[in-house]
Amino acid sequence: MNHRSLRRALVMAVLISAFLTGTAFAQAASAVITKSFDPAVVALNGTSIATITVTNPNAAVPLTNVQFSDTMPAGIDLITQTGGTCSTLATGGGMFSINPGTETFSSTSSVLAGGQSCTITVRVTGTVIGVHLNTTSQVTSDNAPPGVAASATLTVGGDSVPALSVWMLMTLAAVLAAAAAIKLRA
Repeated sequence: MNHRSLRRALVMAVLISAFLTGTAFAQAASAVITKSFDPAVVALNGTSIATITVTNPNAAVPLTNVQFSDTMPAGIDLITQTGGTCSTLATGGGMFSINPGTETFSSTSSVLAGGQSCTITVRVTGTVIGVHLNTTSQVTSDNAPPGVAASATLTVGGDSVPALSVWMLMTLAAVLAAAAAIKLRA
């Protein structure tokens, strides 16, 4: 093989290698995390369920070692996990950790298949009147850039007005009607 043929073969090998490397290692899209409270408004010391959903937006690329954490802000107490699939066999296993004392929890999913979603639900209590913004960490994985954090608001109001029974409403209506009749006679 002459020098010119060798150079041409080397250039072709480099071009083919660059082409294959560029397409074989294209980076996957980041996982998407969302968060909500249900109900979003509670009375003081009322409870709500926080739901965090993580979705792999890639149709054919699984994401591995998918992780996020969440710390409740002052005014919201973390009580317990109530459900979820992010660290179960549905996601290849993983780990869920909750620490109500520090108001934190975290989740790791071993594999989130293409297009797959998983959830974590936790019960919380509103302990301080006001609007409380809760933001998760970014969601990360081994084979995609970090995804954007998710936020949700829990509004804690004062004690709610107790509901009156039908009998109490009828009694109140009768008392008001009697008072109005007496006032009209006078």
